[in-house]
Order: sequence, then C-alpha cells, then structure tokens
Amino acid sequence: MGNSAPSFLFSYKLNFTRETPNDFYLSGERVQGIVQITTNYNDNDLTHKYGPLYVELIGELHDFKTNTHQHYTKGVHVFFRRRAQVIKLPNDNQKLEINRLQSYRWAFDGSLDSFLPSSLPPDDECDPCICYYALVHLRHADYTDFARKFSFLVFTRTPKPVVTRQLLQNNIIDTSVQHKGVKLYGALSNNGLVVPGQTLSLQIEINNPMKVTIKLIRATLKQYRIITDQETDFIIFSFILPGFKSKGFNSEYRQSTYELPIPMEKCRLMAPTSSYKSVRYELHIQCHLYCSFNNHFTLTLPIMCTTDHQQPLKIMDELKSVPEILRRLSNKKEEKSPPSYEDFMASEILPKYEDIIH
Repeated sequence: MGNSAPSFLFSYKLNFTRETPNDFYLSGERVQGIVQITTNYNDNDLTHKYGPLYVELIGELHDFKTNTHQHYTKGVHVFFRRRAQVIKLPNDNQKLEINRLQSYRWAFDGSLDSFLPSSLPPDDECDPCICYYALVHLRHADYTDFARKFSFLVFTRTPKPVVTRQLLQNNIIDTSVQHKGVKLYGALSNNGLVVPGQTLSLQIEINNPMKVTIKLIRATLKQYRIITDQETDFIIFSFILPGFKSKGFNSEYRQSTYELPIPMEKCRLMAPTSSYKSVRYELHIQCHLYCSFNNHFTLTLPIMCTTDHQQPLKIMDELKSVPEILRRLSNKKEEKSPPSYEDFMASEILPKYEDIIH
C-alpha cells in the first residue's frame, strides 16, 4: 500500500473581469478572465496527457417542465456557444512541497453576441430560466473529461439617448384607485426608473371621507417575463410600509413619501426592462381594510429597470503584468474545435430562487 502511486488531483478556479453577484456583462461585450488549475501533475505530464485547455462561453434556456431529472437534452436549449481564445500564462512557481502541488494559469477572451437575452434565474427549479457560464475543460487521451462550469451574468443592452433619459428623470408616473370609499393615489418620480443600490421614491395620498379603518399598506415589486410560451413572475421585494399604528388608520386624509431601497444584492435578479423575452416590472401597493369581505385592493405602477449600475471594468493584475496577452488573444487563429458539448456535459439545474436571495 505504501508504494502505490499517488492519485491525480484537479482543482479549478476562475476569475472573471466582471464577477457575480453585483456585476454583469452587457450583450456585445468581451468576457475575459483567468483560469487556474492546481494539480499534482507537472507541466510536461499535463500537456502530454491532456493537451490544450478549452474555454467555451455558453448560453442556455432551461425548460424542465415538471420533471427536473429528465435527460438534459429534453429540457435545455443551447442558444449561444462560442469558443474563447486561450493563452497559457507563465507558471507562478508556487509549488507546495508538502503536497507536491503545482498551479497553472491561462488567460481567456471571448465575445458575446450583440443581441442576447438577459440572465433570468428561476423562481423554482421547474420554472423556465436563462443562464450563462464558461465551460472550462481538459480532455484525456481516453476521452475522459475534466470540466467545470462557472456562471456569469449577461444583461440585454438597452441604450437610451441622453436627452430622452433626462426627460424621463423629470417625469412622474402616477395613478389612483378607489374602493369602499377609500381613494388611494400613488406617484413615482424619475418615471419609475429603478437602479439596484439606490432608492425608489414613492408618494402616496389617502382620501378617506368615510373614515374606513385601514389596517396596513404593503409594497411589492414584481418582475414578469416570458421565456417560453407563458408569462412567469417572482417577487423582488415585499414589505409593509411603516407609519401605521397597530389599530390601523382611520383619518380622513394622509400623505406620505417613502424611499424604497433596492439592495445591490438584488442585481443578479433585476434584468433590464426589455421587449426581448418581455421583461417588465410592476410595483403593487396593496391596501388592507378592516372589514368582513373584499377587504383589500391594489394600486399598480409600472417600473423600468436599467443597467446604469454596471461597475467599472476590473483589469486583473495578471493581465496588467502581461501587456501582450489581450493583443495576442485577439489575433490568435482558431484552432481545432473542442469536443462536442453534448458528448460529455450534462447541464446543471440553477439554484432555487430562495437560495439566491438569502
């Protein structure tokens, strides 16, 4: 037993220039990063046994209906697939003498199509969804594959002229609804534009001449999308507006302004408003009354989500130290195509919505 040969070890790590959960690529941009593999193979053995490393950018539409364990070809449509250019970086020579491990690094660069649908995570594992990832793999001579999938976000590019944006910011979206003698008015500034990491200003007015007791008012932001053949939705946030006493409110008039926070951690859920896959948002203001029946009514305001919160592009130290990498990647000729995706890779089901937001 003591003379047996040590087993091989692979550990994958990938860093994108735009990392989830708070950053994203726009359709048409370039996806770049660094792949690092830690293994007990030396450089010559790794090259001889596995050959080059491949990186592919994949876009998938998942539609598993009610059977999440069906074969992946029955529930996944690969609508985007592009081979990235890859260049091996100099070894960092950080061998761990105790475990006899060595790290190897590669830079990769690939482009996204100009018109791609936004990443849209599911509410539950049976919901249709859209996801993107980088597939990193090596292939042994006996066709044994060592592959990993690393997810990233893509949002549809939705440019707006500066003049139009300024006009929108000076506009107000408002509406009103009346129920059982209670009139509820709601208004949003900036034309209802929302940006993760900022606040949404909501003004409400209550006209209550009959002094009906109002129990509470709840604000709920919902996203709606059509990925396949029907519209699905999920809740971005939902909470009770503060300022109502435990016994309710029964005055004739009330006016309040609320700053509704849009947490930055919601970024990955908030694809921009787009006619592509029909992504839209609504803010529901639900008023609950103290009465025996028909005890609530809802005021609905349209919301527009943008991509103004995209962060400055991160340039990695590894790429800064090798200034010719990006130029070489862009000029490198296409090599022999990698093995077919369907030959070896079963698609993974995305995390449940509650796993993402908690």
